[in-house]
Amino acid sequence: MKKRRAPRPISDDEHMARYAYVLGNVPASVADKAFAAAFAQLSEAQRRVVLDELRPHLPAQTEAETDIDPDSFAVNMRDLHWRSALARIESAPLIAAEFVRSRPTVDYFRVGAGSVTMDHQPPWVHELAGHETAPLDGGRMHHRQGMNQGEWYV
Repeated sequence: MKKRRAPRPISDDEHMARYAYVLGNVPASVADKAFAAAFAQLSEAQRRVVLDELRPHLPAQTEAETDIDPDSFAVNMRDLHWRSALARIESAPLIAAEFVRSRPTVDYFRVGAGSVTMDHQPPWVHELAGHETAPLDGGRMHHRQGMNQGEWYV
């Protein structure tokens, strides 16, 4: 049985690093759904704060609306100006954490295409997706009794 570690708090910098990692490793369709899910998780007041913080960082021709739904937020996040602005606001770690633990992100690594590359993912992605990491097997070919002594061909 695997011994579970007590969860430790994650720093804002680590939230942002995990967000960047996931954003760089999921397809655009998954990122869109994850942005929408992350924004939907926020309260109305938190959404307003995020949009108010984004506004000064966006180019003049691009302006954050005062009332925006999660799907529109996801569409806006396709724009690199919005993504860059998001990384510079105080509420960024909040959005980043929600993005990483959103259902679309978790599903991508649990049962989607990301599950195929699970062996190459960092341990926190394994925990996120609920995958158990296998201990090193010491080079044995098989884990069943007798399979490593050549008895299988007898």
